[in-house]
Amino acid sequence: METGTYVAHVNYFKKFYDLCFKEQAAEYGLQMIDVHVLLFLKNNPGMNTARDIVANRGLSKSNVSNALEKLRGRGMLRLEEDPGSRRIQRIFLNPSGDSVAAALKKTQSRCFEELLRGFSGEERRTLSLYFRRINENVAAAVKNREQERRKP
Repeated sequence: METGTYVAHVNYFKKFYDLCFKEQAAEYGLQMIDVHVLLFLKNNPGMNTARDIVANRGLSKSNVSNALEKLRGRGMLRLEEDPGSRRIQRIFLNPSGDSVAAALKKTQSRCFEELLRGFSGEERRTLSLYFRRINENVAAAVKNREQERRKP
């Protein structure tokens, strides 16, 4: 498969994924960045810092920061100082944010079920293994490039 085809697949998936949430986001008065933040916090309770969101979702720091302020202002989440380091703010969903995130998670599940329709359990497990390997390769490549950039 040609490299350009991979990029096209990724872009087409992003478009589909965003469309899955379009009506629901409008219903809750959310932008897609807000949806990404809420879903990340719901799906990854142990990763609850802005840095975690930026690193794992590939979102910009400024967009995440703006979304966090907006969601906090709407009472959907709260920030608490980490007991081990005052520089770290932990992010927690409030009941209203958790309720919205739970509804978004159902939509996310339906979205992926639609994508994987017709795949057997074994095919889904294999696909998951392939994605995990790709992620490991990407993480290693990013680390290598960052280290090379730091070299004098």
